[in-house]
Amino acid sequence: MWFFFFLFAMVKAIVPRYRYDQLMRIGWKVFLPMSIGWVVIVSFLAKFEVLGGFWARWAMGG
Repeated sequence: MWFFFFLFAMVKAIVPRYRYDQLMRIGWKVFLPMSIGWVVIVSFLAKFEVLGGFWARWAMGG
């Protein structure tokens, strides 16, 4: 219990507080392009069965 309290306290102390507008900027300019790029990469690898395609069903969520 003390370990988790210490862990959460350290995360709260170390991680900076973001304002709402900063969170929106990170979401639109970083996380959205990164997630779209990841979808493109995974779909390309699944379509062309790179590395044998044994992981394609798992990667596509099926």
